[in-house]
Amino acid sequence: MKPRKGYVYEEKAGRWYARFTYTDNGGKRHNVKRRVQSKSHGNEVLKQLIREFDKGGGEQIEASRIDFNHLCDFYEKHYLMDAKYVNNRKVAGLRSASGVRGYVKVFREHFGRQKLKDVTYEHLRTFRNERLCSSTHQSKQRSLSTVNRELAYLRRLFNIAERNGWVGKNPFKKGDALIHSSDEVKRERILTPSEELNLLSHCTGRRTHLRPLIIAAIDTGCRQGELFKLQWRDIEFATGVITIRAFNTKTMRERSVSVTNRLRTELEELVKRDTSPKDLVFGIKTDVRGAFRRLCREAGLAGLRFHDLRHTHATRLDELGFSLAKIGGQLGHTVLQTTLRYVNRDMAAVQQVGIELDKFNVRI
Repeated sequence: MKPRKGYVYEEKAGRWYARFTYTDNGGKRHNVKRRVQSKSHGNEVLKQLIREFDKGGGEQIEASRIDFNHLCDFYEKHYLMDAKYVNNRKVAGLRSASGVRGYVKVFREHFGRQKLKDVTYEHLRTFRNERLCSSTHQSKQRSLSTVNRELAYLRRLFNIAERNGWVGKNPFKKGDALIHSSDEVKRERILTPSEELNLLSHCTGRRTHLRPLIIAAIDTGCRQGELFKLQWRDIEFATGVITIRAFNTKTMRERSVSVTNRLRTELEELVKRDTSPKDLVFGIKTDVRGAFRRLCREAGLAGLRFHDLRHTHATRLDELGFSLAKIGGQLGHTVLQTTLRYVNRDMAAVQQVGIELDKFNVRI
C-alpha cells in the first residue's frame, strides 16, 4: 500500500475541508473528504484520519463513516430472518423475527444517521430513559422487561458492529450495566380454583373452543405456542402422555407431559372429528389473546393473561410437593439444568403428575 497523503484547504464561501488520499494494494486511489469548522480543526481531523489509517488501513477509514442505519441494514440482511431449521435444530434466523423487526424500527428512529463511532454510553442511557418514560401504543406504561428486551437486541447490534471493526468497543461496555433483569416486576397472578370454575363456565357459545385449550394449559403447563402447534400424532392416549417436540419448544428441547382425566375427556371429544395424525389438536393458528381477554372480562377476572395459566400449573405442582427440579422439567425450563442432570424423570414421573392433578381436580 502506497504512503498516504493529507492536507487541509478552504473552498469558496469560507468552507474548510480535510482531505486524505491513499492507494490500496490493488492500485485503486481513494479520497476521503471531511467538512471541518476551521483550519486548526481540519488539522486535528486530519491527524485522526491518519491515526485510523495507521491502525487499520483503508477499512478503518471507511468504518468511521458507517452510520447506524447501515448497521440495521446489515443486521436485517444477515440476521433478521425467519428461523431456518435442519434436523429440528435452528441453524439461522430468529424464532421471533417479527417482534425484533419492531425493535429495529425503534432503533432507527432514535439513532438513524448517527455515526456508529459517535454513539456513546450516554446516548444508550438516554435511549433507555426515554423508552421507560414513553407509553405503549395502548397508552399504557412501558414495562421494564420490554425495555430490557429492546436493549438486549441493541447490544447485539453493537456486538456485530464491534466484530466487524465498525466500532472500536461496544458502547454498552463503557459504563455500568443498562439491563437490570432483577428489577423487573415478576408476574404473580395465578388462577384460584373458584376462578377456574368461573372461567370455564363462561366457555360457551363463541367461547366454547377455548375450554379445551384452557384446561390443557392449566393441566400441562405448556406454553401457548406449544399448544397451538400440538398435533394428534403427539398424543398417546394409551399411556396418557403428550410429547412436546423439540421443534415446537422455546428451548428446542423435547419433553413429555401427562394427560389428566378431564383433559382426556376434552381431547376425546375433539378427536371425534375427522382428523389426521398431522392435524392441529386445537385447530388454532393465530393468537387467542383477544378472545381470552374478552372471556376474562365476561367472567369478571381482572389482570389475567393466558400465560398466567402456566404459572398456575407450576404453583399447583409446588403445592402438591413436587421438587423445583421436577417442576422445571415439566415446564421445559433450562435454568435448573445442573439440577436436572441429577433427576431421572422417567415415564412414571411423567404420569405421576397427571395422577396427582386428577386428585386435585376432584377436590375442587
